[in-house]
Amino acid sequence: MTEWALALFRPSDLADLSGQLQLRPTRPRLAGARQADARAAVVDAFGPPDWRRLYFGQEFCERRAPSVSDVRRAYATAASAGLAFSLLTSYVSDGGLDRLRPVLAWLSGLGDPRIEVVANDWGVVRLVAREHAPLRLVLGRLMNRMLRDPRIVPGLVAARAPGDALSALRQPSLAAPVSRRLLAQFGVERVEFDNLIQGLDTDFAAIGLGASVYVPYGYVVTGRACAIGSLNQPAADQFHAGTACRRECLRYTVTRRVAPMPVADGHREYVERGNTCCYLQDAAAIDRAAAVARRSGIDRLVYQADLPV
Repeated sequence: MTEWALALFRPSDLADLSGQLQLRPTRPRLAGARQADARAAVVDAFGPPDWRRLYFGQEFCERRAPSVSDVRRAYATAASAGLAFSLLTSYVSDGGLDRLRPVLAWLSGLGDPRIEVVANDWGVVRLVAREHAPLRLVLGRLMNRMLRDPRIVPGLVAARAPGDALSALRQPSLAAPVSRRLLAQFGVERVEFDNLIQGLDTDFAAIGLGASVYVPYGYVVTGRACAIGSLNQPAADQFHAGTACRRECLRYTVTRRVAPMPVADGHREYVERGNTCCYLQDAAAIDRAAAVARRSGIDRLVYQADLPV
């Protein structure tokens, strides 16, 4: 049985949680008909939503990390809808880790055993494990290093690459015994993945880990330098981690279309917001995610109501 979690990334999205749970788009202009098609494909592939959790926060930029007041509001909104709460966190600098501390302290002080922290940085994993043990640790999708480039992977799969090669691409390092010992040391109970084009071969239930898959957006690449935030900066201040932030990502989205790749069948359109490039999965990819979930023991679907940046 696959439980559903709704992932929201802006405090403003909390105002219409009931609409979000009915999969009504709040900003339909961003992806138009294709976003509607993706929503329909998710329901077709996974069945009617079985909402259990609200994810809230930011995976890709520490500057967009929610404040304590934002998290308090999100937690109350989730509780009012009968949903458990998961805090999304990003990769962080030391300063970002310090800004996260009061949020974690507030959450752990609630004494709610269902609260999760989705960590995409080993520093966050260590901080939660050492100082906020009541919070349940989840290893986020940025923490697995599997091949995810949608320009290339479809061609490798379609070209019927050698079985050993495809098998290697489908094996996450997190399933290796040494990785599982590390996860157990920190008390990690769940690992999360993008909807990987090549699929997964691991039986997560057999190795005692919960597993989640994200739809309908996948991320391609992310980093500390924000291209959009650099555009109005002097040349010497562009494209590095210290660029001044005016939260341009809240206002601007860039669509990129790439030329055909040497490997056929690659994805051709990408959406960039802030420091991260994503793509919208089509119905065939979402249908494959449902098949992989059944085969691999993935027991949670994380539905992203919007681009996750």
